[in-house]
Amino acid sequence: MRMCLVLLSCFTFSLSASSFAQQERVSLKMKEVTVKMLLDEIQRQTNLHFIFNTEQTNSLGKVSVEVKDETVETVLVRLFEGTDLTYSFKGNIIVVKRRADEIQGQQQQSMLRVAGKVTDEKKQVLPGVTVRLEGTTVGTATNSMGVFTLMLPVREGFLEFSFVGFKNKRVRFTETSDSLNVVLEEDLKEIGEVVVTGYQQIDKRHLTSAVNTVKMDDIDVPGSNRIDMMLEGRIPGLTFMQNTGQVGAAPKLRIRGTSTILGSQEPVWVVDGIIQQDPVNVDPAQLNDLDFVNLLGNAISGLNPNDIERIDVLKDASATALYGARAANGVIVITTKMGKIGAPTVSYSMSGTFTQRPRYTDRGFYMMNSKERVDVSRELMEMGVRYNGVYDGISDWIGYEKAYLDYFMDSSISYDEFKRQSQWYETMNTDWLKILTKDVFSHNHSLSISGGSQDVRYYASIGYADEQGNVKGEENKRYSSALKLTATYDKFSAQFGINGSVTNKKYNPDELNVMSYAHSMNRAIPLYGEDGEYWRYKKDGSMYSQFNIVDEMKNSSRYIDQYSVSITGQLQYKFTEDFKLIGTGSYQFNYTNEEEWFGEDSNHTALLRANQSKYASTCPFGGTLKTITTKNNSYTLRLQADYSKYLGMERQHFTNVMLGYELSSTEYNGVAEEVRGYYKDRGKTFPTYTINQPADFEAYYAYHRWNANNNPVYTDQLTNLMSGFLTLTYGYDDRYILNFNARADWSNAFGSRSNEKLFPVWSISGRWNISNDVLKDIDWIENLALRLSYGLQGNMMNNQPTRLIIKKGDYNETLGGFASTIGAYPNPNLKWEKTHSYNVGLDFSFLHGKINGSFAFFYKKTKDAFLSKKVASQNGITNYVVNAGDVENKGVELALYFTAIDNALSGKGGKRGFVWRIDPQIGQTLNKLVNTAINKNNKTLQDEITVKDLLDGNAYIAGTPLNTFYSYRFNGLDKMGIPTFKGLEDELKDELIEKYNEMALSDKKDVWMEVLGESGTRVPTLQGGLNNYIAYRNFSLSFNLAYSIGNKIRMFKLCSGDYSAVNPKPHNNLRKEFVNRWRGPGDEKNTNIPGIRTSLTAQGNSADVALDYGWWRGYSAWTPITSTNASKYELYDYSDLRVVRGDYLRLQSLSFRYVFDKELIQKVGMTSAYISLSATNLFTICDKKLKGQNPEQSGTSSMVNISVRPTYSVSLNVNF
Repeated sequence: MRMCLVLLSCFTFSLSASSFAQQERVSLKMKEVTVKMLLDEIQRQTNLHFIFNTEQTNSLGKVSVEVKDETVETVLVRLFEGTDLTYSFKGNIIVVKRRADEIQGQQQQSMLRVAGKVTDEKKQVLPGVTVRLEGTTVGTATNSMGVFTLMLPVREGFLEFSFVGFKNKRVRFTETSDSLNVVLEEDLKEIGEVVVTGYQQIDKRHLTSAVNTVKMDDIDVPGSNRIDMMLEGRIPGLTFMQNTGQVGAAPKLRIRGTSTILGSQEPVWVVDGIIQQDPVNVDPAQLNDLDFVNLLGNAISGLNPNDIERIDVLKDASATALYGARAANGVIVITTKMGKIGAPTVSYSMSGTFTQRPRYTDRGFYMMNSKERVDVSRELMEMGVRYNGVYDGISDWIGYEKAYLDYFMDSSISYDEFKRQSQWYETMNTDWLKILTKDVFSHNHSLSISGGSQDVRYYASIGYADEQGNVKGEENKRYSSALKLTATYDKFSAQFGINGSVTNKKYNPDELNVMSYAHSMNRAIPLYGEDGEYWRYKKDGSMYSQFNIVDEMKNSSRYIDQYSVSITGQLQYKFTEDFKLIGTGSYQFNYTNEEEWFGEDSNHTALLRANQSKYASTCPFGGTLKTITTKNNSYTLRLQADYSKYLGMERQHFTNVMLGYELSSTEYNGVAEEVRGYYKDRGKTFPTYTINQPADFEAYYAYHRWNANNNPVYTDQLTNLMSGFLTLTYGYDDRYILNFNARADWSNAFGSRSNEKLFPVWSISGRWNISNDVLKDIDWIENLALRLSYGLQGNMMNNQPTRLIIKKGDYNETLGGFASTIGAYPNPNLKWEKTHSYNVGLDFSFLHGKINGSFAFFYKKTKDAFLSKKVASQNGITNYVVNAGDVENKGVELALYFTAIDNALSGKGGKRGFVWRIDPQIGQTLNKLVNTAINKNNKTLQDEITVKDLLDGNAYIAGTPLNTFYSYRFNGLDKMGIPTFKGLEDELKDELIEKYNEMALSDKKDVWMEVLGESGTRVPTLQGGLNNYIAYRNFSLSFNLAYSIGNKIRMFKLCSGDYSAVNPKPHNNLRKEFVNRWRGPGDEKNTNIPGIRTSLTAQGNSADVALDYGWWRGYSAWTPITSTNASKYELYDYSDLRVVRGDYLRLQSLSFRYVFDKELIQKVGMTSAYISLSATNLFTICDKKLKGQNPEQSGTSSMVNISVRPTYSVSLNVNF
């Protein structure tokens, strides 16, 4: 028979005499109740406690008792009279058992009482710890003070202690054991059973919110220096976008879609309970731009991943409500490592990483080789390109074109020389990628020490990361340090932490656009001329400067130096075991200095010198230096009270109340300045001169005028926030949990209307632990829980004041006085942006933990979303923020943790057996703009968008997902090899002109929507990963496959821009697709690649103008093109033919690890050690139509970024 021992109440002290216990008196009047209910009532009226088997007492059925002031023994005699049950007193404990067991027990030794207290390593008591006699079901649980008492039928043996999030412990007892003090050690393997929100640590059995937790050890990728880069494919519902492989660039992260349009869409980063600030307050419009490359980093760029213990991602309103309005985009909580009890442990880890540079053999470079490009040049010459001193804006003929000019037009070379040069250019194949990029080796080092006692623990570390970029001249170096102290004394506990980092980044200026140059530069052009000097050409139509990319890189640079310090302290006082007061304070300082330099020998500076005339030059000597300095100071003060208690005779009621107050302030100060005449190589000096005569001023007129108008730009932004927050939690019998969270913010950033109507952030949520209720008897279900939540969050934009703010300017010579401008327009009627959030989740664990996971469905709707509306410039501004839209996000998430095989211990020698775990993650998010301010028949916000916005995915259209982009509808090539488009047909010219003129009278955007077609969204709708872990003995192998589905990508330009198919410039390369271009009538049936066109200006043929530019060119009121000079070839690059699926599957990481035998390493003084080989980004499977284009980078960008490169690492970790 299964024994179910129930100890109805734990106690510390017992009465010394059984006879006194037997004389306790009770008054009872109970009808048709169970024996258990009767004994409960006796216990309530006395100091007695019962131990019994419920299966035995249930056999008595229902009983009725009515007595007044009777002894307990009298009641028990009547109760058990005529049954096979009896009782015995052991002090104030009454043991009920079968009579046969009593007879046998009298022949054995008497019961042994064992009591004790259970705490953690911080001396915090642990209520609810399971205490069992080894090998039996005899046991109990600690009370709210961590105390337990057991009556045991044996005189010696072992007790087993188990608790969620802690390692099981086995403790010996004997008959001389009086009181046991048991300390449980945190179990990192079970770290997921406790959720960290930054304000609280919550038992996962009580969690009502949508939170995903990952351990740093599970996602750590050797050679990767950024925690945000390691999250790809690890968190369902987190969208990861990385449009560049440049060192130090921050990825774009979205949690459950986009809840705001104008505000920042990035999640909030929290480290050890404190919100982290970005080092530079980048404009949200830039951060939200999917083509923007953020080299300044985010709030955790300086954090060493080796100092991180775990990451908790808070996703729904219930989880994020305590962070207020800032958390509408989700919260990522990082918990750093802390010291462990014991002797000092020194840990050292290092990794060396080889990163492979791009090569023309990569799939990512589908560009022409020299022979193919010369073939294009030859075709142009045969088509009769005319040279009239300027070649389509280029005054320099180079390469094959120069040889052609010298032979056919100037007759300066012979035919043999022309032929020799032609063959030379055809076989040149200049490797611009090798010239501009390099294979690099990076290394990362971290040293830490940890240890302490139960009273004081410490953790300290230093780290150094040297990350070299594949683009020559680019690197990212980081120096980091961390210190964390934890102390406990009596009822006090304290924690102090400090993190510091120094980051030095070096890049090429954006103006150089190095990777775009490598893509677009003709491979038939050499780096060096035959004289051994750099081969130079006049770039971008310049008449005054000669350009060479390598020389330009030597004479320019961009430096970003960042210094960061974060100090956090916490003091806790426990008034009782149930009630504590916690005070937290934090201070953060970030300093960023950016420098962009162009030397006096650079092409950039040469362009400023114009024709070398002192009068016209804005930089007559030296070079240029642009500096941007940003300082960020922020502090947080928090005081919170926390009350937690188990109530009831069986501790079936759980209550938690947390109430707090928080004060925070964030200030950004900055200055941006450009100076000219800078000599970097002469001690970083500037020229000194004096204007004595008007002639001195006239000699450098342009330079002095530039100086007069060039003033530093200062920024000063202060945000103060005062907040109150509340959490209420109630749980019954570990089956039903209810939670309420609320927070109210008062800020100097809020408008008056919002202050009059204080809009608190709040949520209500619940959890039903089904496995503890209706399914509690099903052995193969360890956990099954249903979660529900609803929350309301608000958001208010910065810089939206209730009154007009005037910015006082300097003296204006023209006006004859000081001038002022509008700093901010009054916006008192702006309302809160409100987000309603719904979440349904199901957590499960089956088959003894072999299958774990969670499923969730969410729905978020943001009402009164902020949108920008154009207003008349007479107001002094051109845009005005209004509440004009609703945004909807919905999706599903699935996280699985499947242990296929787990033979952790083999039968011999205790060595690890075979283990195989599979962790698939799926997250789907769909969003759309539900409505906007509708303008007649138009679904767009009135007067706000341009056709370029539609083409790039920056327009907000009702009923469509955010970041939806549009394209011209390709309709094939005509007989001349020129693209045609639906809605712009030549044969329907008169009909379409009349139609579009009429539509434009209402709104010209109606014409655009008629001509363009919807292509899709630029943001993936489904992302996830598939992580595998395989281990045997001392070997382990892990890999993570990351996938992304649902977005569309515009391919790199084929016919316009740097790859123009209309008279391609001699130095520009073309994409390899042009090999299969239209070459003559009839080819339009077999290819959709347009033919090469000669310069229209050179031909002077108005018919050609009509052919290439279309009949719509003169209708400027509604012309559906990107610019007034755009041709059909530019429309071709923005057509639906150049749109492909952005789905991909990437081998994100692969790691092989070997753990050294302890017997071996202990001989050299180590406690543990392992070595690993790993690789990242080994392959990406995507649409073959991309022709190797990075599926995470769109052709809408003006720059071609370096792709995320494959890396190969070796790492070593040792502990002493």
